[in-house]
Amino acid sequence: MKAKRQINFELLRILCMYMIVIGHCLFHGRVTAKLGYGTVNYFLSYFVQSFSVVHVNCFVMIGGYFAVGSKFRSERVLRFWRQVSFYALLIFVLYGCAASVSLSDAVKALFPVSAYNYWFASVYMGLLLLTPFISMLAVRLTKVQYRWLLVCLSVFFSVNHMIFQVNAYGSYSGRELPWFVFLALLAGYIRLHTRQERKYFYYGLAGYILSSLAILASVYLSVEMGLEEIGYFLNYNSPLALLSTACLFLAVKNMPWKETRADGLIRKVAGAAFGVYLIHDNYLIRYLVWDTFRASKVALTHWAVIYAAAVAVVVYVACTCIELLRQRLFAACGKRYEKTALYKAEQTLCEKIDGIFPEA
Repeated sequence: MKAKRQINFELLRILCMYMIVIGHCLFHGRVTAKLGYGTVNYFLSYFVQSFSVVHVNCFVMIGGYFAVGSKFRSERVLRFWRQVSFYALLIFVLYGCAASVSLSDAVKALFPVSAYNYWFASVYMGLLLLTPFISMLAVRLTKVQYRWLLVCLSVFFSVNHMIFQVNAYGSYSGRELPWFVFLALLAGYIRLHTRQERKYFYYGLAGYILSSLAILASVYLSVEMGLEEIGYFLNYNSPLALLSTACLFLAVKNMPWKETRADGLIRKVAGAAFGVYLIHDNYLIRYLVWDTFRASKVALTHWAVIYAAAVAVVVYVACTCIELLRQRLFAACGKRYEKTALYKAEQTLCEKIDGIFPEA
């Protein structure tokens, strides 16, 4: 069963990556850290974060949605690894030409996935490798069995952690592989066992808004009550963040959309979204990016958050253009690479791996 890429989810992919970029501007740009409690910008900053906490969860679920019930392609894993490695090495070389780098930096550039150069890429690679097993499990479970599995996992990874604040089941902040596996299964359930009806778009949208406002309220209460961790529900695996994610994803799945002339452009921009992350959030340059725009310098102005939102657009567009250039470069070089013995050996290996997993 092959799922066609839908514009609804491509728009969600773009939105999630923009949420990630503006979140990095506020955090790595040291904007939120300089905002005084009770100011308008302080409220706006956490308002943005409360509505954006779904970004990583939704990004993972998009991949899971289209992978569950579909044929596993090991070539996808190779493309992912090449993209991550390309930017890790390129940024390391360019940065090394202007500043000092260490042996540890070199190791991270050479082994970006294993060395945790990008936390998301490292965890997502694990998810990609587990995808065929997740898919086989998802299509073989009955609807009732599937539902109970999700209930158990949500209790283990989300509810239990909220109550006891311990990493008892391998997911502490929602940045761990068990949580990504759960999200992929959740996306698979939505794909396999929910109907396509317009009313769910409105229900999902309302649920997303209410859940996000509840997250914002949790931040306010945390500050008022003097709790050590401000806004626990901003964690990716908090129950409110999970509810907000599921509601938004359900809304997008059922969002009415007619074909337009912009569909091609949307697909192209969405296809570059992951590259945006790899470029702007490399640990060697992430602070340099935002310091270039003097993000922290405007933190105490009246338009700090608005400025951050505008800068995020600029960074997003610039990184998208770079990623599209990389794609063209890889496409051009790929024609020559396909004639090499290494490519043929690679394809042979991929065919053997793909043959292990039958068509779903």
